[in-house]
Amino acid sequence: MCIRDRYYACWEVIGVAKNIADEITEAEAKAKQMVQDARTEGARILAQAKSQSEDQVKAAKQNYHRSFREAVVRLEAEAESEAKKIVEKGRSEAEKFARAHEGNISKAAGWVAEEVTGRYGSNKG
Repeated sequence: MCIRDRYYACWEVIGVAKNIADEITEAEAKAKQMVQDARTEGARILAQAKSQSEDQVKAAKQNYHRSFREAVVRLEAEAESEAKKIVEKGRSEAEKFARAHEGNISKAAGWVAEEVTGRYGSNKG
């Protein structure tokens, strides 16, 4: 092999080595970009998941508050109904008591009126 052939052979080896180095550099750049893309995608997925979980928590709180409010309204209506029944029952019992003791009430009222006028006098002019 002559010097010229060796020279060309060296340049071929250098060219192959340069091509390999360029391919390695390209592969490193691609790998670096893939890692960066993966990080960006991971951050996007994490932000999306966080947003979805916050929305779910918000919806759950709203549902709980709505059901609580509905329960309070229902219980207030039940209490109002029960209170009306109790008042009506008390009014009915008071009327029965008044009818049953009508004569005694008139006598007691008259007696109280006599005692007051007797003790403090009458304001009839």
